[in-house]
Amino acid sequence: MNILLVNPPGTVSFISPPLGLLSIAGSLNAHNTKVFIKDYNIEKLDYQELFDFIRKEEINVVGISIVTPKVYTSMSLANAIRIEFPELTIIAGGPHATLMPEQLLTECPAINFVIQGEGEYRALELINSLENKKPIDEIEGLAFIKENKIIVNPAQKLIEDLNLLPAPARNLVDLLKYSSFMKTSLYPGTTMMTSRGCPYHCIYCSKPITGTKLRAISPENVVNEIEFLIKEYKIKEIIFYDDSFTLNKDRAMKICDLIIQKNLKIKWQCETRVNLVNIELLKKMKQAGCYLIAYGIESGSERVLKILKKGTTIDQIRSAINITKQAGIKIIGYFMLGIPGETEDEIKQTVDFSKELDIDFAQYSVATAYPGTELYEIAKSQNRITNDWSKSFYALGTGALISLSDIPAEKLSIYIRKAYKSFYFRLSYILNRIKGIRTYDDILYYVRGFKTLLKQSF
Repeated sequence: MNILLVNPPGTVSFISPPLGLLSIAGSLNAHNTKVFIKDYNIEKLDYQELFDFIRKEEINVVGISIVTPKVYTSMSLANAIRIEFPELTIIAGGPHATLMPEQLLTECPAINFVIQGEGEYRALELINSLENKKPIDEIEGLAFIKENKIIVNPAQKLIEDLNLLPAPARNLVDLLKYSSFMKTSLYPGTTMMTSRGCPYHCIYCSKPITGTKLRAISPENVVNEIEFLIKEYKIKEIIFYDDSFTLNKDRAMKICDLIIQKNLKIKWQCETRVNLVNIELLKKMKQAGCYLIAYGIESGSERVLKILKKGTTIDQIRSAINITKQAGIKIIGYFMLGIPGETEDEIKQTVDFSKELDIDFAQYSVATAYPGTELYEIAKSQNRITNDWSKSFYALGTGALISLSDIPAEKLSIYIRKAYKSFYFRLSYILNRIKGIRTYDDILYYVRGFKTLLKQSF
């Protein structure tokens, strides 16, 4: 059976290899199916080019990964494929499909099946059932229409041992092409995800996707994959996309020890929480090649942090920033504005706090209520959102169309632009960045960052 996995058209705030599709492709490839990937973020195909590819490769099944901001372009793509290929099987997966299966099946009859949650095993089970004409009624996590009725089989189980999954099928995409778009200091760079699940309960985070229990790939397998990427693709830098890379400090320490023991020449960056680091671990991370950590700081107000159920304090934030600087690791802080109940004074407090911390980079975004989050339920109860997902807002953009607070959306957009200008156009900040330039790669890194900054500030 020939399968095409598609990352659909739509605006994104960053471009990187589609790890979810690559992981599913790895599982399917391991069981003698032929898999292709088309990513509109990179290829910019028109429909006719896609149709020509489907015919040429004799595709039997098309899988579309759907995230909330791109739900309408995803449904349009599915409808176009259905009109051109009436007999083709179309499967939807991804975060939005997981959380809103009934909506997709109702609004887009072109979709035959929706796979909820982690797709590696479920996609394989569905493909095997279709190929061998076996019943699909009992497949966990599958949604479909039968006799004009929507059937949703709950996705109850998560993959307990991630070590059993085949490696992502990175050979199906051009990693070097992605690397030119990524925010890395060295070329080529790529991404890895070494764990799933987070036990914290921030109200803006969706838990049905990966769950609340940490499930992690072993340090040995993580470092083996890093070694493979270096040898096979000449990768020089990795961005770890784990929710919190240091959630298990002992595991993070072991990964660093193995990188050092194997003398792997790799730079890397990761994301984590301010309450999940200590100076010993940070120094080890620096020694192992970590040069940048992204912290989800969110707010400079203790009251707002409690609203977010962040589980951190201003003192913890200051402490983590200080010891990260001591370790010689650069810092990017993520900040969120427009939280329900937040005042304009607290927004200003957050922006002032971001500058007071004297971190290397700051990223500001407007709070977004994605399906499956407590924030979504709060916003829904206050009649602040609609089901027009085209108005979703994510990460680096400044054109928020929905405000979850009492502050108008247009005013929040102004605050975002002002925040970027006040942080990045300080004379002291500019001079420190110039002093920190050591290599030509540093210059290129700052030039790319400056281009992004101009989009956010003006």
